[in-house]
Amino acid sequence: MPNFDQLFRKYHHQLFLYARKFVADESVALDITQDVFAQVWEKEKLSLPDEHLKAYLFHSVRNHCLNHLKHERVIRRHQQFQQDELSKLEIQYYESGEKSLIQKESLERIYETVNSLSEVNREIIELSRFEGLKNKEIAERLGIPIRTVETRIFRALKELRQKLSQKFIRILLNLCRLKDKV
Repeated sequence: MPNFDQLFRKYHHQLFLYARKFVADESVALDITQDVFAQVWEKEKLSLPDEHLKAYLFHSVRNHCLNHLKHERVIRRHQQFQQDELSKLEIQYYESGEKSLIQKESLERIYETVNSLSEVNREIIELSRFEGLKNKEIAERLGIPIRTVETRIFRALKELRQKLSQKFIRILLNLCRLKDKV
């Protein structure tokens, strides 16, 4: 029955190298080896026969290493989950807050520009884009031919293109589609 110092000197280096096969970090392997020896001391395993004690030490190191690796995987998964959740929250934040603010400002600019159009052009754009009426419906409401509606829409959009950037024109042209989705 060896004493603790003899056991430590005899197996420490072997156990450390064995732990290094599982764990890449030297300090972690050293900590695991130290923990196993502390466990032997606390559980008074020194009374075991030498071959059983050796097997106990190596099994303990292996189990500690595997537990450490499992814990590291859990930590990485948790960190990845947290990172994914943070990314989702950032996307939601920008989609809801910043995007809606930009859309609101864009729509305000479009409405101001539409209101600055001539009466005929403003009426056609409001019916076409804001109310979402088809050319035939506009013609029936105003009592004019469809071709006249098309011509007025063309002229109104031409006037808007002169006053608004391409980005605002695209928003205006898509207003009917946005209203259909809401």
